[in-house]
Amino acid sequence: MIIIDRYKDRRARRLRALTGNESIKCEPEIQAEQMTSKDIALISLVRPFTLNFTEPMVFLNNLYIALIYGLLYIWFESFPIVFEGIYGFNLSEEGLAFLGILLGAVITIPFFFWFLYKNTEPQFNQNGELQPEKRLPPAMFGGFMIPICLFWFGWSARPSIHWIIPIVGSGFFSIGTLLLFNSVLNYLGDAYPDYAASVLAGNDFMRSAFGAGFPLFASAMYKNLGVAWASSTLAFLSIAFIPILFVLYKHGERLRKISKHARKDF
Repeated sequence: MIIIDRYKDRRARRLRALTGNESIKCEPEIQAEQMTSKDIALISLVRPFTLNFTEPMVFLNNLYIALIYGLLYIWFESFPIVFEGIYGFNLSEEGLAFLGILLGAVITIPFFFWFLYKNTEPQFNQNGELQPEKRLPPAMFGGFMIPICLFWFGWSARPSIHWIIPIVGSGFFSIGTLLLFNSVLNYLGDAYPDYAASVLAGNDFMRSAFGAGFPLFASAMYKNLGVAWASSTLAFLSIAFIPILFVLYKHGERLRKISKHARKDF
């Protein structure tokens, strides 16, 4: 949306320069002229919070994405415990343990693009629009990857099991986050096109808050519960949020029609 607005602005300025007609203006320029400082402050600072806490679809999706983000940072705290404490890695070797996460993403990307090309792209209408719920199937699949990773990682991290096994399991987290983040954020933008910037700003705020807060108790949790049960606790939390995506996929259209801000045209 920002790119489109900038393109419109450049095109309007170019037409004014070519024609000498200063009355030629694009829609974003007209809207900006009509906005007061109060309007700008409300849109920038207040609307992201009001949409986040008054729109159930926005709140639940933002909460889910924020939870996954927070779980990621808690889980990262377990890497030194596992690979230094259990497997005796030094600092350099511990860094290489994150390669499983990288490989998981690298393997997932081509399959995700293939799915978008074969399944999602044909469902766009002539105006280049897509029913928002059609964005969710990859996220519905990706949601299961998070608990699979956490259970696998937590219960395989022990001296009797080779260190490559938890590293392989860690790749499932990047599969889940890649599918969840891409699908849910696009869903929010499609469901709230007129308020996309505010909706995504609210998502960024919640995600950052969870990412900053969750690691504060990560060390104590892993110390008191142990790697296996601490990871399992995180997995159970992620499982509790999976039904959100299925509910939105089945009932999202009806929920959008009763919303004050979501698109209702299809």
